[in-house]
Amino acid sequence: MSPKPREYKTFKYDASPFFFYIDVLPLDLSQCDIPHHAELLKEVQSNPIMPLPLRVDRVFSGKSSILIRPRDPVSFSINENIAIINPQPFIQSGIKKLLYFTEVRASREFVLSLTLENAEEWWNSTKFLYGRLRTLEEDFVAFLKAYLHIMVKAKVNNDDLNSAARQYCELIRDICNKRIQEKYILVELKEKEKLVDLYKMKEGDVFEKIFKKTRRELLYPAFVDIEVVDFEEAGYSQFNSKKFKGKAMKYIPLLFYDDLLECMLQNLEILKENECEIIDPSILLDKNIIKLVDKDTSSLDQYTWLKDFNQIKIDSVMNSFKPTFPYDLR
Repeated sequence: MSPKPREYKTFKYDASPFFFYIDVLPLDLSQCDIPHHAELLKEVQSNPIMPLPLRVDRVFSGKSSILIRPRDPVSFSINENIAIINPQPFIQSGIKKLLYFTEVRASREFVLSLTLENAEEWWNSTKFLYGRLRTLEEDFVAFLKAYLHIMVKAKVNNDDLNSAARQYCELIRDICNKRIQEKYILVELKEKEKLVDLYKMKEGDVFEKIFKKTRRELLYPAFVDIEVVDFEEAGYSQFNSKKFKGKAMKYIPLLFYDDLLECMLQNLEILKENECEIIDPSILLDKNIIKLVDKDTSSLDQYTWLKDFNQIKIDSVMNSFKPTFPYDLR
């Protein structure tokens, strides 16, 4: 049996929620100075499904995290059809990218490769968990619907994808900016809803120049409570029941909006300079990650996110790449 990798520092109260957004630009590998890492990332360079935040620490350590789950199927009408996110291949594709990123980060920081044992331990302890993340759920649904409405619609109608990509990134940027400026987020805990702060402003000391200390208002991200439910025994049929009991954990919601805002600002800088390569939505359509179904005859219930995703296989992803070690990284 391979040795257990050294762990990232983790905290028991940290729920570590994550989800995926759909990017429009391929990974920039120009700064990847290790050939094996570049080879690894090239395999997922045109995979537009990006994990957010990039919690490689939980995967590498085999610790559970919380997959954000939309409460209803994610769809948008396009002409005579409905474009819908197919949850299982969507998550499978996102997890593949997450595992590749984990391997690269782990080999850089710990000089170790991700093991199948830890990757499976992470997923097996994650797939049954649900966290009540009201505002985050709604916002990530909005991000996915924006992709369907703008990018997929542009593809279907043969419109300009560069223009659509700019519009899509601007919309996500605006949503993130609005959340940060409003400062509040809606949470659910013990069957009650309340508004909580995304961050607090407090006075603190900063050094503007060497040996010159100044007092000013600083931003401190807030830890927010989340109720986490394990459905392994009760089953997802109990999702709408008020009888199930969850445990309280914490997370930092500002990280989602801050990280995604930075990504969109970087995208817009690239998109405004010149015509550049856009990841064609046909990649997702060809793989049935996004499906176009008949508006009148199709049932959307089969595209629920409230299930255990047992058919998602970690071993198939791990077998798709060679571990970094014993490769020579010099």
